[in-house]
Amino acid sequence: MSLVFACAVSHTPGIRAWPDAPGAKIKNNFYTEFENLYKKMMAAHPEVLVIISSEHFTNFFLDCMPAFTIGMADQYFGPIEQWINVEQGNISGDPNLAKYLLHSSYSAGIELAYAHEMKLDHGIMIPLSFLNPKRKLPIVPLIINAMTYPMPSQKRCYELGGVLSKALEKENKRVAVIAAGGLSHAPGEPTHGIIDEKFDRDFLHQLTTNDSSTFTSYTDQQLETSGLGTHEIRTWVTVAGIAKKLKAKILFYEPISAWATGCGILYYE
Repeated sequence: MSLVFACAVSHTPGIRAWPDAPGAKIKNNFYTEFENLYKKMMAAHPEVLVIISSEHFTNFFLDCMPAFTIGMADQYFGPIEQWINVEQGNISGDPNLAKYLLHSSYSAGIELAYAHEMKLDHGIMIPLSFLNPKRKLPIVPLIINAMTYPMPSQKRCYELGGVLSKALEKENKRVAVIAAGGLSHAPGEPTHGIIDEKFDRDFLHQLTTNDSSTFTSYTDQQLETSGLGTHEIRTWVTVAGIAKKLKAKILFYEPISAWATGCGILYYE
């Protein structure tokens, strides 16, 4: 089995753009747990990172918005945002692994879109600034539409995770999988900055107890009561499908109003 590590983390730009805004205690606790996550991941000796994030109108827009898109490039550039305090630069891809996952998904009945060119924004580069700081590990990005209707259901995301899990069982490379997004936040809304802590904690509890019947049943309308950005939990649900044989453990959760997001770090053991 080549899945050697799996985790899910928040990717809000403020993590790097305004690191001191929440105060020293919260920032230090959050950064420390990200460092601990990095150590756990590297102890598993991954050879490649599959990072699952959400679209932010970086690669797609209202006129073309696939449900799922896997990156097939030899090389990527990011982040496209210059203001998030993450150094811009290139990072290697793994087109062979991407092609294998693409064809495996088709064979299992989930037709991913694919892109030989893909820009990387904060949704991928914030997590990688902690988990691949020197950009030595190649990546395979997978982007989920959590931006505009229609979006893939939570159930479909979980099913995709199961398909990818089975594919990875036959892959020789040691693969770490990272989900990036969420938790509750409301970008561009009058409620921006208001965090639904109850939803976040309920969702995290469902993940740690593997209550897939509940976390795959959320409707779009339910998620939007916690903020439009909460649609990004699709990435966490996908990784839950990949790592469903493992136990989820919470390293960090805090509703960080200075970053306008419920921020979480979770890994599977």
